[in-house]
Amino acid sequence: MTCSENADRIGPYVDDDLPEETRQRTERHLLTCPHCAFEAETLRITRDRLRAGIGEEMASDALRSRLLTRLRADNPHLNTAEPENASQPYQLPIGF
Repeated sequence: MTCSENADRIGPYVDDDLPEETRQRTERHLLTCPHCAFEAETLRITRDRLRAGIGEEMASDALRSRLLTRLRADNPHLNTAEPENASQPYQLPIGF
């Protein structure tokens, strides 16, 4: 297996999403190729950290503010502030 063949398999390998034979071939390549092994380990660490929620802590306040503003604009039903006409129930837009 060459590095270019292995490149497309690193993500599924890290996610344990390869058929057994392909996984074994990928592992053999990783044992002999420091470059691909480094790529696989880097991807594994990155995915583990993101899944653990560390990615949230690394986001800047400005990024959080922009994301929240966009989410609120795109999803008015998620706003926690009480609507101006609170006496009327929220209605979905026509064509939803």
